[in-house]
Amino acid sequence: MGKNIEQEEVEKKQTKEQALTIKKNRIAKIGKSIRKLVVLDQKQIKKAINALLKFRESTHSDNILDIKDDFIYLEIVLNKLPIKYSLRPVQIKLPNAIYNQEMNSKFCIISTNPQRQFKDQICEFDIPLIQKVIGYGKLNKKFPTYTDKRKLFYEYDQFFCDEKVYGNLSKGLGKIFYDRKKIPFPINCENITQEVLNDLSNYTYFIQGNGPVYTVKIGRVAQTSDQITQNVLSAAYEVLPNILQEKGMSLSCLRQLNVRLSNSISLPFYSRLSVREIEAWKNQ
Repeated sequence: MGKNIEQEEVEKKQTKEQALTIKKNRIAKIGKSIRKLVVLDQKQIKKAINALLKFRESTHSDNILDIKDDFIYLEIVLNKLPIKYSLRPVQIKLPNAIYNQEMNSKFCIISTNPQRQFKDQICEFDIPLIQKVIGYGKLNKKFPTYTDKRKLFYEYDQFFCDEKVYGNLSKGLGKIFYDRKKIPFPINCENITQEVLNDLSNYTYFIQGNGPVYTVKIGRVAQTSDQITQNVLSAAYEVLPNILQEKGMSLSCLRQLNVRLSNSISLPFYSRLSVREIEAWKNQ
């Protein structure tokens, strides 16, 4: 007898989980090598962070109409384009959270239909940052135009979705979410717990586009330079393995690591010379 639909779905899920496990193990292995081969200078990072905070203070305006991004970004520069890349967000754990109530952070979850059951479950939990639950089927109805989708985009700091609908979100969310790399991070909404949902705020979310320059939020100007420095170190060693594990990539592809504000120049704290540059320096 042939397999029924339920059996096929179970086998597909198992295959995906196996592939994910293999990928995680590969990334972890690459991460251990990078920590040995890429030595980051904490003092240099802190010096760059202090310069950014000083620049921010000198250009900050109290004008309510002068809205500025208060994030600090880690910037990774490669010397080649990746052969393969993925728009699926990756969780990057940070020692000092950049999303919390003090920063007025707001999360939105896109659930399967109907959303009422999941929404009622969320209401029973103590999860301050999750401000909205939207049913997948209502995206086009509630946000039909580009203006509606743009307003939704700016209303929440981070978006999440039930992993069952992750692959079908592009039409409902629209171009702005994908062009500006604010794609919802997929989570398993079955048997979800309060602890798991609250833990989402302890991460930043990185999307690997087609390069060669990547940015990821790693700090806030309201944090101390020590906190931001800790986040830079942690994020750099977490993000790099995810980029360099892709086909055709290696540590030789890494060019530079920088920190920057949305409106500042990039300040490097790590540079890796190419073989040609090393040879040129030797032959001076």
